[in-house]
Amino acid sequence: MTTEEQKKIFSNNLNKYISRSGKQQKEIAEAIGANASTFNMWCKGNSMPGTGKIRALADYFRIRMSDLTDLKENQDPDIEFGDVVTKIEQSDPRFKRIILEYDNLPPDKKDLLCDFFEKFIF
Repeated sequence: MTTEEQKKIFSNNLNKYISRSGKQQKEIAEAIGANASTFNMWCKGNSMPGTGKIRALADYFRIRMSDLTDLKENQDPDIEFGDVVTKIEQSDPRFKRIILEYDNLPPDKKDLLCDFFEKFIF
């Protein structure tokens, strides 16, 4: 893979997570200790950050570094589900506890919880 292709992949992934966060580029740049214009260059695919800043971004978004650096097109839903579960396990102990408790719920409570998430998310 060429450097240009890698920058494009990183840019696409970074912009996806920025959009999901609802934050402005400047706000995220400040949070990770990056210059706003440099951050903008990453977003445009003109340059890529070093490993330290990729780690800071991953920590900020609560994702893995590979979520920023790897191409993720047409991923198998089962693989994507496993990736999400791994992210939850690594980054959010509250949600991890909810998922573990879900397994012990009776069917009617499982339905109630799933109904809540469907209404909340969709």
